[in-house]
Amino acid sequence: MESNAMTDVTFLRTTRLKGLLLLVGSFCIAVFAAEKPAKTHSGPPPGADIFAATNIVRINISIPASGMRVLGQNGWGGDGNHDNRPQARAAVSDGTHVYTNVAIHLKGAAGSFRSIFDDRPAFTLNFDKFAPDQSFHGLKKLSLNNSVQDPTLLEEKLCREMFEAAGVPVPRADWAVVTLNNRNLGLYVLVEGFNKQFLRRYFKDVSGNLYDGGFCREVNEDLAVNSGDKPGDHSDLRRLLTATSASRNKNSLSEDANVLDVDRFLSMIAMEVIQVHWDGYGMNRNNYRIYHDMDSGRMVFMPHGLDQMFATGQGPQGSSYLPIFPHLNGSVASAVIGTTEGRARYLQRFGELRTNVFKLDAITNRVRQLQARIRPVLAQVRPGYLQHHDAAVNYLCRQIVERSNSLDQQLAAKERGTTFDSNGATRLEGWRPRNNTGRGKFEISPNENGRKVLHIVADPGSSTSSYRTRVTLKPGHYRFEGFAKTHCPARNDAGADLRISGGTPRQALRGETDWSKLSFEFDIEDPEGEVELVCELKGTRGEVWFDMNSLKLRRLE
Repeated sequence: MESNAMTDVTFLRTTRLKGLLLLVGSFCIAVFAAEKPAKTHSGPPPGADIFAATNIVRINISIPASGMRVLGQNGWGGDGNHDNRPQARAAVSDGTHVYTNVAIHLKGAAGSFRSIFDDRPAFTLNFDKFAPDQSFHGLKKLSLNNSVQDPTLLEEKLCREMFEAAGVPVPRADWAVVTLNNRNLGLYVLVEGFNKQFLRRYFKDVSGNLYDGGFCREVNEDLAVNSGDKPGDHSDLRRLLTATSASRNKNSLSEDANVLDVDRFLSMIAMEVIQVHWDGYGMNRNNYRIYHDMDSGRMVFMPHGLDQMFATGQGPQGSSYLPIFPHLNGSVASAVIGTTEGRARYLQRFGELRTNVFKLDAITNRVRQLQARIRPVLAQVRPGYLQHHDAAVNYLCRQIVERSNSLDQQLAAKERGTTFDSNGATRLEGWRPRNNTGRGKFEISPNENGRKVLHIVADPGSSTSSYRTRVTLKPGHYRFEGFAKTHCPARNDAGADLRISGGTPRQALRGETDWSKLSFEFDIEDPEGEVELVCELKGTRGEVWFDMNSLKLRRLE
């Protein structure tokens, strides 16, 4: 047992109720000033003394050798379904009470799963599975996340608070100092479990199925059921798929509205895009749950795995400039927002959340409040990490600022629209650099003739470097064109080109070239299509110059 555990817990008991009133009241209402979902509980919910505390709980886990062998025999598995993983019995102490017969298994998927023997594994703890009515500070189920994909350890709590403020059901998060068999594992993110206890905070009837999206699994696959009175009956998912297909075919939300909580769904997808949750349901068919609300008869989507937000994790580089209408891989998201009504309602909700929830000063101030809360604990349990943590938090704040600026620019551009002159052309501005490592050399400077150029020098550690900008276009046929010159190897895997994001260039400049014209033609079929234009240099050696004055987009007949 750690020597300061009793002191911490005593302080914890005397400060948490004050923290609950202060944080829930002032932050969720005054900071975000957004409508709140109706709650069905009366009084503080289970775990309130943890999730709204000013102190941090300590959790000491003891697993016998036989249990360690069981937990160490498997990896994360291909589907990410925690219910299929080996589990053991553990004893858990918070410094004042010992909980026995706690069901424990390792959690995490491809990016976060870690070995139990020589690393910092993540855990899910079920306190009442083998001991009925047992709970930890009122909680029957919780997870301890190792946060290996979020060096700040802040994103889970910060972003869950924003989803909550947007009216989207989401489990709460805080932190815990964790030891395993007297081995200090450090500071973890503690997250409320997905179960009926969680559902009661949002729904009157909690008998419906709660589906686990697993690892990159779509709604039409065999999803695991976390809770529900009829886990073998998946007819609700089939009805959702049928309605989604009908809505897509009819270009109407009338079918979806009968089986999907459209308002909450649009709020969730909008918040995923605002927060650059590229690994969520909308963009990656990952990290989500679906609950069948028996009271309304509708399916409710909920987010999960919020540890790679605002392009700070292992997601696509440069994704702080994610478009308001990104490519949606989630079939329900693609179908709903693919309708004319869905697109309009999404854009309206997006603007409301940008104004009422994603308030730049409030969010960055909240980051600093959370940093100040965990920093003394990090200094105690992992002192050598403080400098790295400070840098990571500073980077998170910069990315939040970048995201705020990007959203403002995109919304303003959408308001203005793209205009073309009498020749059917428009000049392109707002170019931003991107490459895979963030170490490419980019500059906007005059060339030998005094005209501005986009200059890119290849990064030896990256196969592609580019300048990019976005435009919103109506249906039609377009040509992206401009002049460039190159100094690069004359190989097929090297050279300069113009294209749109997701498009394959049809011509390229290679080797030593003088100013030459490049072009790329494409079609827009959606009622309002957002396109990312790309001036690209491929290869790890060489450089290219794009004449900015010549870079134009033409609308063709």
